[in-house]
Amino acid sequence: MALKDVAPLLTREFIPLMLDYDRAIGAQDIQKRYTQPQGLPWFAFIDGDGKAVITSTGAKGNVGYPWEPHEIAHFKTMLLKAKKRLTDTEIDYLIKSLEEIRKKADAGGKGS
Repeated sequence: MALKDVAPLLTREFIPLMLDYDRAIGAQDIQKRYTQPQGLPWFAFIDGDGKAVITSTGAKGNVGYPWEPHEIAHFKTMLLKAKKRLTDTEIDYLIKSLEEIRKKADAGGKGS
């Protein structure tokens, strides 16, 4: 989601914080606070009180990098649940960007 047209939408809504799961002190405890370890990458949308609004743990497991259709659908659910400023049109644009990356990769093109 670091694409030049995608990143501004996400950073307008969310403050990204990346933790090194293996080297950062307490990083594993942070993930355990919100869910059982589900593989990496894993992420959550956290509210101002430190409570998880929703995590990347979907019905079929972790969707840390949404790729499969059910993973992309869960990511859309995450955005809809956590949004404050993003419009539905912007969320649809974000989802379409994931689908387009997948389509290019499936066709043998560059995935990202």
